[in-house]
Amino acid sequence: MKARTLKGMSRRFVGLGIVGGCLLVSSLSTVQAGWKLECVGRNPAWSVDVLPKSLQTRVGGKSAILPILAKSQAHGRHNRVAIKTKIRGANRSDRLDLTLTFTKSCRSSVNGKLMSFRAKGQFNQTSLSGCCRAIRQ
Repeated sequence: MKARTLKGMSRRFVGLGIVGGCLLVSSLSTVQAGWKLECVGRNPAWSVDVLPKSLQTRVGGKSAILPILAKSQAHGRHNRVAIKTKIRGANRSDRLDLTLTFTKSCRSSVNGKLMSFRAKGQFNQTSLSGCCRAIRQ
């Protein structure tokens, strides 16, 4: 997987993709850009907010804030959109591995909205599947 560095930004900031005409920046430096990724799904009910340095996770009745330990991206044609992003976060008791795939056509099972990213992952021993969207903070 190949990571791209954006001009004028420190090395830890990596392009995440273009959503609705706005460039999303990651490390996930969405705070500077004023954006975050919000991921949701069912069975079990779960949500993850992808922030610059952490993942705010709610799975079933359990909530956790996990620092981001690793992330990698694969870029598509012309390196404008991150086609696949892998994020790993963990603390002493919890671990989350999340893969976001840019599809533009993920229909959320929670609210029925069309979202830009498909999310698949694992929180501890629980499988997660759902959709993500970029929202302004």
